[in-house]
Amino acid sequence: MAKSAKEWVERGRGLGRKGKHAEAITCCEKAIELDSTSADAWLCKCNELKAMEKFDEALTCYDNALKLDPKACQAWVSKGNVLFKLRRDDEAIQAIDWGKRD
Repeated sequence: MAKSAKEWVERGRGLGRKGKHAEAITCCEKAIELDSTSADAWLCKCNELKAMEKFDEALTCYDNALKLDPKACQAWVSKGNVLFKLRRDDEAIQAIDWGKRD
């Protein structure tokens, strides 16, 4: 059984790769309970929500992750992709452009 937030995130990612997105989210939530400041835990949850096409929830998670790590390029790009899916093109372009900044 996972004991640390990092272990829960890794377990969640593994489940996500197997297509077990709901179970992966549960692992990510356990990681967040242990360490709410873990951008990795939030990103893991975001990506699983995105995979389940729960785009509004995913956006909220991306915002939480980006508050913790504003330089997380992949989070900006993924957020942009979700915004494109929601047909919020101008916001999507902004997010992706923001992710390209150093």
